Amino acid sequence: MPVYERNKITSLIKEIKAGTIQPVYLLFGDRFLCQQTADRLSEALCADGGTVHSIDGDNEDSNATLSKLRSFSLLPGRQIFRVNGTRLFHSKKVAKSLWNKAVKNRVDKPDRAAAYLQAMMGAGGLDSSDPANDPGSLSRSQWKKCFGFAKPTEKTDWTLKILADSGGTASAAPPASAGDPAELLQAVLETGLPAANILMLLAEEVDKRKKLFKFFKKNFAVIDLKVDSGSSFQAKKGQQAVLQEQVTRVLNKMGKTMAPNVAGQLFERVGFHPLAVVVETEKVALYAGEATEITMADLNAVVGRTRQEALFELTQAIGEKNLVQALLIGSRLQENIHGLAILATLRNYTRTLLLFRCLQEQEKYGVQANMPAKLFQQQCLPALQKNERWKKELSGHPFAVYMQFKTASAFPLARLKTWLGAILAAEMRLKGSSIDAETVLQHLILSMLAPDRKGNLQNRHGALH
Repeated sequence: MPVYERNKITSLIKEIKAGTIQPVYLLFGDRFLCQQTADRLSEALCADGGTVHSIDGDNEDSNATLSKLRSFSLLPGRQIFRVNGTRLFHSKKVAKSLWNKAVKNRVDKPDRAAAYLQAMMGAGGLDSSDPANDPGSLSRSQWKKCFGFAKPTEKTDWTLKILADSGGTASAAPPASAGDPAELLQAVLETGLPAANILMLLAEEVDKRKKLFKFFKKNFAVIDLKVDSGSSFQAKKGQQAVLQEQVTRVLNKMGKTMAPNVAGQLFERVGFHPLAVVVETEKVALYAGEATEITMADLNAVVGRTRQEALFELTQAIGEKNLVQALLIGSRLQENIHGLAILATLRNYTRTLLLFRCLQEQEKYGVQANMPAKLFQQQCLPALQKNERWKKELSGHPFAVYMQFKTASAFPLARLKTWLGAILAAEMRLKGSSIDAETVLQHLILSMLAPDRKGNLQNRHGALH
């Protein structure tokens, strides 16, 4: 069967209303989009009556779920067994993604981080209820063997505390099944379910190579709700389409309209967080009161600029020598971030560029202008990584390291050194003068990206391509 993507959900719901019902629906991708779509599907499936039985995938007893699926219910209407966060499709292939999500949530949402850690441990074949299996205590070789990717160089000793705080070393481990849960589920589905019973599985990550996934794709409804989280033009375009869809749905429900420039500002302030966009849109719609159109004044009054990721966008704009974008982002940042914090980010960024520019100057590493990324990864990176002093800075993804060298190669050493002096001067002005912080930061950005006597900032030796 074809895989349904986000823009085909309406068609799928029409099929359901027309009487084409699948016994199984697998939804995978963005967590909020999966939950939202599952709600829409459940509403359509239960239009003539029915019950949704919600099951926590982190603590699921697979035997109990299978028993319910095979049983005829005394309740009227369709019986939907919805497993939220199923781990049936996890493997080493998704372990790194689960780890990244645990890292991202460990400060603000430790319970969520613990759930991701437990899922990662399960994908690696570790019993999360055993303190001896704490991921942070594993050696590099053990980590690689269990999870299929290199152990991060940053500290991992926080994992034990987060797992313990979630209720023991981990939440209660699901009861062991008498056999592989995926194989048992497939056997049950092959024999068929009672007509009124429907299985709905939600997963953030799936390994498409798994036998069960291929079985689902061939026989049932599989819904792909993944959204590219990158920063490329296509990724940004896809993210904005998702956010615009959420805003439109809220506005239609509340009888409001919003000008495109206001929506754009909302996306800029919130970032790619579909749930947050829904919440903030509802807030600003309520604030607008009887007015049918949401204005920029309404947005400014309700939605603050909370997007810390814009710090990265500022350094990216500077690295690309995009003066207009750098000035715009710098101005917006100050509405929610102190000027000294912005300067600290610029200082760290400049130091990184200086390091990579200096390393490029050393012939023993063999970094040449115009060399392709593959050649850099094969010939230069191994030599660079032998230097323990710069181990942390060189431990990222090979292409990301290459791109840092590429950015650094576009700025002469002398220019980067002047940046540090300019940043120090700006810091002294913020701390000891009455000059407006926005003026100080704009002056700094202008001085960093001011053209040289030849009208450009290009390094005379060229840049990496």
